[in-house]
Amino acid sequence: MQQIRQMNRSIRESGLLAIGAFTACVALSVFASTRVEPTYTADAKLLFTKQNNASVLNDFAGAGGDRLESLLNDQTPLTTQMEIIQSRPVLQETIEILGLQGEDGDLLAPDALRGSLEVGIVSGTDVLQLNYVSADPDTAAAVVNTIIDRYREYSITQNRAEASEAKEFLLAQLPQSELAVQQAETELRDFLEQNNIGVLEEEATSLVNQVERLAGEAAAVQSTLEGTRAQANALQSKIGLTADQAFLVGTIRQNPGVQEALLDLQEVEREMAAEGSQFKPSSPVMRQLQSRKDSLEAFLQEQIALAGGGSGISLSRIQGAGAAGDDIAQVLIQDFVNTEVSYIGLQQQLTTLRNAQATYQQRLSSIPSLSAQKRALERRVTVAEDTYSALLTRVQELEVQENEATYNTTVIEPASPPLTSDGGATKKYLAVGVFAGAVVALGIVIGTQVLSSPLVKTTKQRELAKTQH
Repeated sequence: MQQIRQMNRSIRESGLLAIGAFTACVALSVFASTRVEPTYTADAKLLFTKQNNASVLNDFAGAGGDRLESLLNDQTPLTTQMEIIQSRPVLQETIEILGLQGEDGDLLAPDALRGSLEVGIVSGTDVLQLNYVSADPDTAAAVVNTIIDRYREYSITQNRAEASEAKEFLLAQLPQSELAVQQAETELRDFLEQNNIGVLEEEATSLVNQVERLAGEAAAVQSTLEGTRAQANALQSKIGLTADQAFLVGTIRQNPGVQEALLDLQEVEREMAAEGSQFKPSSPVMRQLQSRKDSLEAFLQEQIALAGGGSGISLSRIQGAGAAGDDIAQVLIQDFVNTEVSYIGLQQQLTTLRNAQATYQQRLSSIPSLSAQKRALERRVTVAEDTYSALLTRVQELEVQENEATYNTTVIEPASPPLTSDGGATKKYLAVGVFAGAVVALGIVIGTQVLSSPLVKTTKQRELAKTQH
């Protein structure tokens, strides 16, 4: 019973001590929280509506900048804007505008301002929230709003600078692009002129028709040529002359002097035939006729020689002697000459037709290659013109962008001075006091129970007895 009473008394004593210690810790924390200066947090929200972190040259191909994009697949572009908002130039301008000072009276350092600034992304949106903690509610709101203003102005300045730089770059490319257009157009024009090209599709159809027409005409001329050759062969067999000989005989017989001489020779020969029955060859009459005949024959031989008929053409050919008679021989020779002339003309005509057909066929065969080269040159012209047009259009857009003052963000919730303090420090101190009081109280209870246990007491009594002995 005595041990039980002692244990109960020990528990009461340790409980009172624990409660006292807990109360003391809480009281100290409450006292400490009353000594803390209150803070105020101002916040604002910023909506991003247009890409502003990529070079304006990215829009050259026509891609728009209506949304934010990031170079890294696992990063949001808003992260980049968060870093720009907290960058040293933006914070330094804010400090200078507001005249923010530290405890030493000097202007606040950007890093010190950054320590009280918090920038975060509103989940699932293109919105950034800015929070700034300060002992003065008006200063907190002013800092947030000024940072936003400086950031927006910084964005406009950067966009204008990028636009100006890009415009200068593109202006430097314009002469080269224009020269490329001129070169492409010149190459196409020279190609068309050198190859005499109009509309290749229509030309191909026309060439096919021409080749077919010439083939038909060549076939007709070939048939006529064969008939003329057969006629010429038949006439040659009758007159016994070659084409050159017949042409020469016909030429000589058409000479007026030769014709008169032939008539005189025929007359002399008739007189000699008539007088030969009455007079001897040695008679003066016959000698006179023979002399006249020799003179005429000599004249005819001279004319044959002058006409180039020294080979194979006799006087009898010129006289047209033969069974067919003089007039018939002359007609046959003339027909043979005309037929040979027609044959030669038909040969030339056939050669001309076949050459024209070959030329058209060669041109027709080259159409596919010419068409491919033409299309390639036209594509070069189109690409060069499109590039030049795109450059001009982009330069104009950049000129507008240089002068525009459109913000790429919208302040959907500006900062206003907070009406109440944060209270976070008071709660923190109270929490620390409660936790510390609980730990101290628990330690007191456990320590008291351990010290008042029978085992401890027995051990102490034995040690005391040993000391007395």
